[in-house]
Amino acid sequence: MAGTASEFCDYNESNNMDLFSAWLFGKINANCILSDLSRCGCAVLIPKKQSAPSGIFNLLIMSPDDDERLHTVLKAEQRWEDVDYSATHKKIGIKFRELEHDRLLEINVLSQYFKLSANAAIKCSLLKR
Repeated sequence: MAGTASEFCDYNESNNMDLFSAWLFGKINANCILSDLSRCGCAVLIPKKQSAPSGIFNLLIMSPDDDERLHTVLKAEQRWEDVDYSATHKKIGIKFRELEHDRLLEINVLSQYFKLSANAAIKCSLLKR
């Protein structure tokens, strides 16, 4: 759970208690790893003990340089799930929803980071709405 509290604080200072409550009541999947990214969507590795989100949720992507700092928040929806991806993680495919121009630019920057860093893992979380 290291780093989880600061993740909540960086998201929105006025809603820290709401996010902490979301974590307490199972509305957030923390400690996920962004494993692939494009303008249309991404793939995320989730610890097997956590349930995958259903419906629309927020994808909180942490900074590639500092996994304690929030980089962006994207509205998303799960498209597929591979529960047997590995012994410790399942993999889900995510489609982005209602992207604005500035979010597309952020995705492009993160995509370039993935290409240049040989798909270095980026920490992320899934916040159920």
